[in-house]
Amino acid sequence: MKSLIFLFFKSGQNGITDLHKEKLVRPDEEEPENRVLLMISIIILLAGSFALRYVGHTYFADEFFEFDSPGFWLLIGNVLFSLGILFFNKKALGWTWSQLGLSRPKNWWEPLIVTVAVFAAVILIIIFLQPIFTQWGSDPNVDHLMVLRGNLPLLLISLVIVWITSALITNLVFMAFLINSLDILLGRNQWSPWVAMILSALTFGLMHAWQGFGGMLTTATIGLVFGSVFLLNNRRIWAIILAHGLIDMLSLYSIYNM
Repeated sequence: MKSLIFLFFKSGQNGITDLHKEKLVRPDEEEPENRVLLMISIIILLAGSFALRYVGHTYFADEFFEFDSPGFWLLIGNVLFSLGILFFNKKALGWTWSQLGLSRPKNWWEPLIVTVAVFAAVILIIIFLQPIFTQWGSDPNVDHLMVLRGNLPLLLISLVIVWITSALITNLVFMAFLINSLDILLGRNQWSPWVAMILSALTFGLMHAWQGFGGMLTTATIGLVFGSVFLLNNRRIWAIILAHGLIDMLSLYSIYNM
């Protein structure tokens, strides 16, 4: 009898702990004005980031690695703009970093295993699906990256920039913040996280419009993988950051060795 009472009490504690963890990583906004703030912020974020990316890749793509050029500062300006939207909402809504994908995992080996799985999935997409997608459009134009060939100092600087901007900040803003915000705006029900994830993946693809239609399909598919891992991994982005950074690092290194 005592053991049954103990098990019942323990299961109740586990239920409370699970609810606490869910609350910890899945923000909830019931105030209408907060929902309006999120909606306006998302519109400004997507419009501003798309505009900065479009101008940069249309007119200054060859200057991204010239640190005194408009192209480089458009790249940095886009990062600062996205971070500004993120920090403003975090402060206004009282969200924690755990609610933005940076909650601490139970064991640090878990994200490493997930990273390997995500990395493998993205490589398979690039090997098998990207050739199919590029048949519907031109191959991504990477001429602006050719300046990295044989240039070790520039490669090292580029890797630092990529890890900070692409791996960390992009996933922080366009994965954790965007999915959580859309989840709230869609009613925060059983299906809203997955609808939010699909919308986030489509946005991820559209943000790579400079790669052509095939490139957008490839990045949107990768966005589906990232978003699914984010939701299934208790809304953490550690594995996504590591996988994204490793993929970009491998891409830049292959160009360096051309």
